[in-house]
Amino acid sequence: MPLPRIGFVRRFMALYGLVFIFVFAAAGFFISHHFKQSMMAQLQESLVHQSLMIREIIRGELPMQPALLQSKISALAEGLEIRITYIDPNGLVLADSKEKLAHSIQTMDNHASRPEIAAAMRGDTGISTRYSMSLGKQMLYVAVPILEGDNLLGVVRVAMPSSRIQNVLNHAKRPVSVIVLIAVIIILLSGSLFANHWAKRLRTITRGAVRYARQNWSEKILVEGRDELRILGDAMNRMAGALSSRIADLESEKGKISTILSHMSDGVIAINRKKEVVMANPMAEKLFGFSTDTIRGKSLIETTRHPYLEIIVDQAFTQETVVTGEIQLIGNEKKILRASVVATTKEIRDISGILVFHDITELRRLEQIRKEFVANASHELRTPLTSLKGFIETLRDGAEKDPKTRKHFLTMMHEDATRLGHLVEDILTLGEIEQRILPLKKETLDLASEIRESLARFEPQLKAKKLTVNDHLTTTPFFIQGDRDKIRQVFVNLLDNAVKYTPEGGSIFLSAEKKSGKVKVTIRDTGPGIPEDTIPRIFERFFRVDKARSRELGGTGLGLAIAKHIMESHDGSIDCQSVLGKGSSFSVSFPL
Repeated sequence: MPLPRIGFVRRFMALYGLVFIFVFAAAGFFISHHFKQSMMAQLQESLVHQSLMIREIIRGELPMQPALLQSKISALAEGLEIRITYIDPNGLVLADSKEKLAHSIQTMDNHASRPEIAAAMRGDTGISTRYSMSLGKQMLYVAVPILEGDNLLGVVRVAMPSSRIQNVLNHAKRPVSVIVLIAVIIILLSGSLFANHWAKRLRTITRGAVRYARQNWSEKILVEGRDELRILGDAMNRMAGALSSRIADLESEKGKISTILSHMSDGVIAINRKKEVVMANPMAEKLFGFSTDTIRGKSLIETTRHPYLEIIVDQAFTQETVVTGEIQLIGNEKKILRASVVATTKEIRDISGILVFHDITELRRLEQIRKEFVANASHELRTPLTSLKGFIETLRDGAEKDPKTRKHFLTMMHEDATRLGHLVEDILTLGEIEQRILPLKKETLDLASEIRESLARFEPQLKAKKLTVNDHLTTTPFFIQGDRDKIRQVFVNLLDNAVKYTPEGGSIFLSAEKKSGKVKVTIRDTGPGIPEDTIPRIFERFFRVDKARSRELGGTGLGLAIAKHIMESHDGSIDCQSVLGKGSSFSVSFPL
C-alpha cells in the first residue's frame, strides 16, 4: 500500500499564510479601531462646538415664535449638515430640523428622559450614541443647556449619523486590503521555495519512520546533505536499532509473564491508586466470576463484591508493606481465599497494587477434619482406656481375690482392649487409605463371589440372631478390576452393620445390577433405619446415629468412612437410602 503524499508544502504555506493574515488582520483591526475612536472623539468635539455656537445664536433671539424658531433651526442645520432640535425645560420638542410640519413636532415624544437631554437639564453637556427609532439609524447626540442665570430656558441638541465614520473607514480598508494581499502572496511564494527544498527530504524520513512503526527495521533512512535533517535521519536509524532489540526483549518478557499468570493456580488482580482494576489473570476471573474485558476500569469492590478487600488494600497503600487477610466467597461453592496485597513502590503502567488470592478451602477443610478427628479419636480412645483403668483399680483394691469377680473384670478388660485394638487398627487403615501409602493390588474379581465370601464370615451371627439372607445376586458374574482385600473390607463393613442392626428374625437382601457401564451392588436390611437428616453425615469419621448402641455393639465409628475412601480409590461410589422403622439400603457402584 503506497504511502499518502505528505502535504508539507501545502501545510507550510497554509500555516505561514494564516500567520501573516492573522498578523495583518490584527494590525488592521487595531488601526481601524483606534482610527474609529479618534474620529468619534473628533466628531464629538465638533458637535460640541457646533452646539455651543447654535446656542449662542438662539439665545440672543429668545423668546421666539415656534414657527420662526423652526425656520431658524432648519436654516442652521442645512448649512451644517446636522440635525438640530430645540427642547423646552419640560422636555417638549419646540423645533426640529428634520420635522417641517408643526403638527409633526407636536406629536413627538417628550425628550426629558433622553440621556443627553437629562444631562443638559442638569446644566452639563450631554453626549450619547444610540439608535434613533424615528430616523432608523445609529446617531451621535450632543445637547447643551440655554441658561439665564440659574434658570433653564431650553436645550439645544445637535445630532449626526455615526455611519459617516464607518464610511470613511470603508474607503480606507480597500487600499489596505490590497497591500495585505500582495504581501501575503509574496511571503507564500518565498516560503514555498524553502518548503519544497525540505519536503522531499522530510518525505524520506517519514517513509522510514512509517517502516519503523511497522517494525520493519531492515531498510535504513538515507538523507542527503549534512544539515539537521541528516542528523535526524541518522538518529532515527540508531533509535530503530535500539527499539528492535528492546521490543524483542519486551516481547520475550511479556510472553513469560503472560504464561506464568495464565497457568498460576492463584488469582492475581492488579489495581491502580484509585483501586480500579487494571488487569487480572484467568484464575482470578474464575474465582470471582468476571471477565477482564468487562471490568477493566471498574472498582475493586464492584468487581469482587467483597468490601474487606478495600480495607486491606488501604492498609497496604498506607503501610507500604504486604498485608494478608482471608475472605469467603459465597456462591454455588463456598471458597476460602487468602488474599495478599502488596503496594508497588513506584507506579508502573498505572499499577499501584497487586492482589494475590490463594484458595485455602481444602486446607481449612483438612484442618477442620484434623481437629474433629483428634477430638473424636481422643474421645473414642478415652472411653475404653477409662474403663480399663477403672477395672484395674478395682482389681488392685482387692477384687482380684474373688475369682468370679476377677474373671468378670478380666473379660470386660479383654473386650475393651479388643475394641481399642479395632479402633487403632481402623484409624491406621483409614490413614493409609487417605494418604495412599498402600498401593492397590488390582486383579480381576467377581463381585458376587466376593460378597458371598464376605458373608460367610458372619454365619455364626446370622444363626444366633436367626437372620434370613435373601441372595438375589445374578448367576452371571460381574468382573471388575480391584484390590481383593480392600473390596472385601467394604463388603465386610457393610454386612457387619446389617447384621448388627437388624433385629432378631429380620432379613438381609443382596442384589446386583449392571447399568450405564457400572455394576451396582446393594445390601439392604430390615433394621431400625436412619433418620433422613443424618444420612449425609454417616460417612464421616466417628459419626454414629445411636452412639450408645453403636459402642454397645462394638463399632468404632470408622467403618463407613473406610468404605467410602476405598470406593473412591477404585473410582467408585457408595450411597445410602433409609426409611425409619423399615431398614437401610447401602449401594456400592464399580466401573466396569
